[in-house]
Amino acid sequence: MRNTFRIALVGAALSAVSFASAASAATSATANASAEVLSTLTLTANSALNFGQIAANTGGTVTVNADSTTASSGTLVSTGTRAPAGFTVTGTPNANVVLTLPASATLTRSGGTETMAIGGFNSNPAGAFQLGGTGSANFAVGGTLTVASGQVAGVYNGTFSVSVEYQ
Repeated sequence: MRNTFRIALVGAALSAVSFASAASAATSATANASAEVLSTLTLTANSALNFGQIAANTGGTVTVNADSTTASSGTLVSTGTRAPAGFTVTGTPNANVVLTLPASATLTRSGGTETMAIGGFNSNPAGAFQLGGTGSANFAVGGTLTVASGQVAGVYNGTFSVSVEYQ
């Protein structure tokens, strides 16, 4: 009986040591978690993309860049006020945003069905930029208008969309 008691006592001691070493091998830590909710972005169009006045002749292109430089190709004559579109984006101060430009847009003659295409959209600043300390930034958008040979005279209008999102 004594041996049985000793064996049981040794078994209990070994079990206690086994549980104690398993308990001392486990540990835990607490970490902090955080999140910042950014202000909703607003985008305002301040001025239109203006290609000026054009005498089509045998056609060509008129380019108004976002940096306000202009150029033309072909036999057309381009004159008058030419200016990029102006925009203001407002959001969280000092946040980075990325600008997405359209691939193309169409101008349609008022009272008619004739069209001209805009492509080659560009911006200043280009791509991604940082909002200022007040949470706003201005940017300009330009593009290239394709004018057909003998393009029907008239006023052509259209729209294009740009978008901004936090980066």
